[in-house]
Amino acid sequence: MWMVYGLSAGALLGLYDFWTKKAMNGNSVIPIVFWSSLFGAIAWLPAFLPVSDSLGFYVDWTQTNVHQQALILVKGLAMTFSWVFAYYSVRELPMSFSGAVRASGPLWTFAGGALIFGEYLSPLQFSAVLASILAYYALSLVGKKEGLRILRNWPVLMMLAATVLSAMTTVYDKFLVQTLGLPVYSIQAYSAFHRCALAMLVFLALSWKQRRIMRLRWSVYVPLVGLSWVGAELIYFFAIADPVSNVTYLSIFRRVSLVVGFFLSVLLIGERNVLPKSAIIGLIMISTAVLILQE
Repeated sequence: MWMVYGLSAGALLGLYDFWTKKAMNGNSVIPIVFWSSLFGAIAWLPAFLPVSDSLGFYVDWTQTNVHQQALILVKGLAMTFSWVFAYYSVRELPMSFSGAVRASGPLWTFAGGALIFGEYLSPLQFSAVLASILAYYALSLVGKKEGLRILRNWPVLMMLAATVLSAMTTVYDKFLVQTLGLPVYSIQAYSAFHRCALAMLVFLALSWKQRRIMRLRWSVYVPLVGLSWVGAELIYFFAIADPVSNVTYLSIFRRVSLVVGFFLSVLLIGERNVLPKSAIIGLIMISTAVLILQE
């Protein structure tokens, strides 16, 4: 089931990426980070009400100490900075390219999983991971036809930074759940509020510097960004809570988001060079299937 959860989270993240692209239209990065994180925190408010105990997701605030809150805050810091970098990149780049830069994500996660959890892959499994990474790299090469120079493009470098931070939090999440034994719902609920508080501090600081409140061009995509992240993270945590789950596999499965986001971009935004990009994405799907069948 952890594989099903991982693939489902990846599919929902594809919607999240697309809605982020739409929400960024006409907006600055920081307002979107703040307002989307606010809706994400609001979504977790019912978990603190006693009535949620009967539904199985009650979070008792008296059972988390200061040390545990500090550990969860580390996750919130990494994710907030990852969002700032990623949102800027998504705003500036076509969805296929911003997804392509995430190619290094599984490699970073594999390194962390191997060093911390001893998760080593067989030669065939490692070949599937490598094929997926090379496919993302090939997708980025297509970008040269559209005038994108990887090493000279700040949005690309920001997405790389966001990818490294995301890979770090993937490994850190498993550490919080399986090594420290922190409750899944508590991690997510408190992290959502931490991210909202951090984003609000940045939002207010920049508003004060500009001597005006940073404006937001409202659309339905703004709350959808925050709510879809909460849903994807919840499903993803069901996956990593399984003792046999593999964070390298989960990192690959999360790349299903590229497939969903790409086809939505083709249909609704007008993505270019569809055929070569589709062939490369097909290779990504095949490598993902190999990982599943070899488990």
